[in-house]
Amino acid sequence: MPVNIHGKQYVTVAERVSALHEARNGAEVQITTTITEDTPEQVVVRATVRCAAGTFTGHAHSMKNAGSVEGQAPLEVAETSAVGRALGFAGYGSTEGIASADEMQAAGAATPPRRPPPTRKPPARRPSAAPAPAAPEAPEARSQLFGLATEMWGDKDTHAAICAALSLPSDGEGAIREHWLDKGGTYKQAQMYLAEVRRLEVSGKSFEDAARVVNAYAQLTVTE
Repeated sequence: MPVNIHGKQYVTVAERVSALHEARNGAEVQITTTITEDTPEQVVVRATVRCAAGTFTGHAHSMKNAGSVEGQAPLEVAETSAVGRALGFAGYGSTEGIASADEMQAAGAATPPRRPPPTRKPPARRPSAAPAPAAPEAPEARSQLFGLATEMWGDKDTHAAICAALSLPSDGEGAIREHWLDKGGTYKQAQMYLAEVRRLEVSGKSFEDAARVVNAYAQLTVTE
């Protein structure tokens, strides 16, 4: 029997289906449903009713996060509503409109979708001051480096000797800075490495052998 909702009479989907079969008079009737959309948020169903009067379709959707039976069984609710609407378009139980009692009751019982609590953004932090750049070494440090090399190998070209001792290319006046100092080394470190080359050389190795030993075991070469 019709259900009174807000002063209007609505017929249930079950009653509409019964009315369809009672009025068939031996004619073939058919009800089919198809899921047209199924996402994490909702499901949409299309129902098709074929009867003597013609072919009629109805659509309905259910929200999966609804706080009612709609959210507990979204596919079933959507399918029932879609069938009811298709039957309503076919003229069955549409005294107060196309919506069925089932659809109206689901709409009335539905509660707003559950929403996650708002997240608060942490207060913005002021950017910390950038560290002050390291002070460049005093110009005399470079002079000391070359002076040390001159004392060690007075018979060699000073620039070439330093490059050889540090296993650096010797092409160009900026080779030492480009391949060593600009990549994190210091004049003081270079002096230490030159002293190690000299110590090994005095111990009996040639200059070239001493430079190779320092490069291999002290890892003096600055890599890319």
